[in-house]
Amino acid sequence: MITGLAFVLIGILIAIYPQILVMMISGMLILFGAGIMLTSWQFRRLRRHSDSRFVNWIIRY
Repeated sequence: MITGLAFVLIGILIAIYPQILVMMISGMLILFGAGIMLTSWQFRRLRRHSDSRFVNWIIRY
C-alpha cells in the first residue's frame, strides 16, 4: 500500500514538475553506465587472476 501511494505521489510530482522525470532518467542512465563499467572491470580482473580454463572460457564470451 505504501509503495502504491509512493508511485501516485511521484506521478503527481512528475505531472506538476516535468524536470523531475528528466532528473530520474538521467540518474538512472548514470547509474546503469557506472554499473556496466564496474562489472566489466570485475570480469577483467577475474579473468586475469583465474587459472581455470572454464572460467576464462565463460568470461570471454
